[in-house]
Amino acid sequence: MSNLFPVGRDFMNFGRNFFEDSFDHLLESTSNFNVDIREEEQAYIVEAELPGMSKDSIQLKYEDNVLSIGATQEESKDEKDDKGNYIRRERSTKSFSRQFLLKNVKEEDIAASFENGVLTVTLPKKNSDETTPKQIEIQ
Repeated sequence: MSNLFPVGRDFMNFGRNFFEDSFDHLLESTSNFNVDIREEEQAYIVEAELPGMSKDSIQLKYEDNVLSIGATQEESKDEKDDKGNYIRRERSTKSFSRQFLLKNVKEEDIAASFENGVLTVTLPKKNSDETTPKQIEIQ
């Protein structure tokens, strides 16, 4: 009977480890995309790798000092027999999103481009003299 279980695992741990390992692998492979952020003298440069995505499937927003990048990828596979009947038909949708805190940004001058699967977002910094401290009145 011991030949029915993987070496080094007992019956109670087999199912739990199998499903946890499978779920962890699924999360690692689909939950995020690679992002590089560089701080230059005049701007932040964000580069997000989104291979296989189209420009129309990407959502980009900057609000309350947070840059949000989202993308949705839809796939479908159809397999038919000689008569055109479906043998298998699959559809899936994957959503990805990341958020980054980037302060001191000139919101009106943010620019973005998408080329060869790489989204590049340039967030120009405000000049230090443009930021005026807010005086808070004590009541």
